[in-house]
Amino acid sequence: MSNNDRSVRDDRDASPTLKTTESDAAGTQEAGRSPSLEERASSPIKRGVWIALGALCLASFLGHLALFPQLPEMVPVHWDAAGNVDGWSSRVSALGLDLIPLGLLLMLYVVPKIDPRGRVYERMGGFYTGFVALFTLFMICITWTTELTVFGIVPQNSSPIGIFVGVIAGIGLILLGNYLPKIKRNYTFGCKTPWALDNDRNWRLTHRFGGVAMIIAGIATTASGLFSQQIGDASAVILLVTVVGSSIATYIYSYLVFRHGNRPLRIR
Repeated sequence: MSNNDRSVRDDRDASPTLKTTESDAAGTQEAGRSPSLEERASSPIKRGVWIALGALCLASFLGHLALFPQLPEMVPVHWDAAGNVDGWSSRVSALGLDLIPLGLLLMLYVVPKIDPRGRVYERMGGFYTGFVALFTLFMICITWTTELTVFGIVPQNSSPIGIFVGVIAGIGLILLGNYLPKIKRNYTFGCKTPWALDNDRNWRLTHRFGGVAMIIAGIATTASGLFSQQIGDASAVILLVTVVGSSIATYIYSYLVFRHGNRPLRIR
């Protein structure tokens, strides 16, 4: 056998390793490369949707402004898990809080534009549209809890506000967890561990695990929200422990996947 034939055969034998190495190198180069302006997407949500949501936020604030003279000097602004008022503020400060939905909407509008991998948002336009719309509506509803309490529509103690917030937050976590594995690598949305941002396979595995962890946290949060009036502050503790715990577990998993060569972990 000639030396040339041996060289060709050796190259063929080494090709799987070379391909894997080249693929990883390409992924790393892709992660480190500064995207061009063309890769930075415009908003994935149609302009009409932004206008409608912005108008809704503005209309809500004008409604708060119209009722402002009828409010007492001190108004409720915070409730415990059982739905009891445990925080008060001046009505002027409360009016400032009513601008939060509009501020968050502006932030969600800007995020895809400043993300170096903003094109990813175009692929999840339907999900992002639903997320922004539902989140904005939820925040608008939260701002009206002050007036609802002041005018006696909901009681100051044992109100359903704790149940509402807990259940909606839990359902939101479940929906996010279900969609999380479908999100492509970006810098602003998802489980942004350093190892996931550096490698596409690590990103996929991390978000698959993180999605399951978030769904579990959402189920626990929904259940605790339903019984928040019975278990009181334990509901808030469950929310905190499950959300923080799932985040820490996902971060550790991403690192272990990295240590395992960005391959799925196998339980032996």
